[in-house]
Amino acid sequence: MTVAESLVDLESVRTLLAHSDPDGRLVPCDLRSLVVGSGALGATAAAVESLVPAKPGGARRVVVLVDETPIRRGSEDVKSAVLEMLAADSETQLVVLTDGHAELHVTEQVVDGAIEACRGADVVVAVGGGTISDIGKLAAAALPGLPVVTVMTAASVDGYTDNVSVTLKDGVKRTVPSVWPDVVIADAETVAGAPARMNRAGYGEMTSMYVAPADWRLASLIGVDTSFHPGPIRLLDALSAELDACASGVGTGEPQAVQRLTWALALRGIATGVAGSTACLSGVEHLVSHMLDLRAAQLGLATGLHGEQVGAGSVVAACAWEMLRDRLAGARMPAVVTPVDPDAAQVRVREAFARLDPSGHIADECWRDYSRKLDRTAAAHEQISAVVADWGRHDSEVARLVRPARVIAAGLQAAGTPALLVDLGPDVDAGTARWAVENCALMRDRFTVVDLLTLLGWWETDDVDELLARVDAAVVSDRMSP
Repeated sequence: MTVAESLVDLESVRTLLAHSDPDGRLVPCDLRSLVVGSGALGATAAAVESLVPAKPGGARRVVVLVDETPIRRGSEDVKSAVLEMLAADSETQLVVLTDGHAELHVTEQVVDGAIEACRGADVVVAVGGGTISDIGKLAAAALPGLPVVTVMTAASVDGYTDNVSVTLKDGVKRTVPSVWPDVVIADAETVAGAPARMNRAGYGEMTSMYVAPADWRLASLIGVDTSFHPGPIRLLDALSAELDACASGVGTGEPQAVQRLTWALALRGIATGVAGSTACLSGVEHLVSHMLDLRAAQLGLATGLHGEQVGAGSVVAACAWEMLRDRLAGARMPAVVTPVDPDAAQVRVREAFARLDPSGHIADECWRDYSRKLDRTAAAHEQISAVVADWGRHDSEVARLVRPARVIAAGLQAAGTPALLVDLGPDVDAGTARWAVENCALMRDRFTVVDLLTLLGWWETDDVDELLARVDAAVVSDRMSP
């Protein structure tokens, strides 16, 4: 039996993590139950009962959070089905969250509305996609002791099973602490019936595990992030064969493959939570996605599917690592680490976001994060130089954490999700894709391979040209293969 085949329930996952963490450094996983499979929707009422037993002589109050998106399970309306199940022995309240846009965003106003709706509730049940899941967890974080049941309705993201949430701050996506959900339910029929593009995007989300851990390890090597731990990496390694096996099935909508993807996404979310840092699975590829989201929000465009953007961004990230490793291996002269000039950097940040937001609010928010990163990298200058000078000792470890770009692209295409940023849709042309890639490191306090390329003087116009050419070659070579 392989490690992946042995991860059949939450307890087996806890056992693997415990064996990888003898010193107890990982964050404890407070997820009580994970129910994935056929007919799982029917477990919702039992999950609520397990968390808050029915009150003798009194009504148990359950708030059900949803957005305006219809969700069906065959001919059945999922939200109505959940309400009907819970109403048998609970006082239920359906709360439909909206922000006036076609797609709900996790804004301060929306979260405040959810908190008020949940005040005094015994349990909150969040039914929907990643956005509703994030809002449910944020409401529970603001109301200590409020249990959360998440009903996962698409295999599109991994955030259902972690203890953080993604919010919008001054138009910029930020990840903030929330709480672990108590129970996550993923009904196979509901998930398989979700729009095929959403489940395919879930495969794209998964591919960041082939690149982001290298960024996480790099930040650890240079001393600017102490959260690195091999335990979550071992869990992710166990999922690799599972993900490879389900790619084509996800592309054709095969129910068993979608269910395998759902389980993999759930375990991936746990990996992020126990790591205590989203850096475990969020590097260059997520920065590129956040840049595209930022632009869409400011221009009033539809926000792209997160997983699709992350998948195409993972090809970019893999190529960035390949370019760095090739240059360090082939350098005739020692590579020189040159600190970034803060004044010039601030000008660059403001220029990068000026067209999107002439008021400067986005640039201010991004500069707050980026300037902190500059301060930390300046303080770590000697250690960064030492790592670069002794790169041969670190290269093999990094190589094990990065899958070749052409292999990532092949998997994405087998799953039917874009491998190139320009294939994301009409709102992402070549100029937009380049802008997102070239400036991705400017919007967040997270050290990645792009920051190291910048410190080495390898992130100028010609360097970005080479990177984008590498991306095209990685995808084209896959398209030309038998």
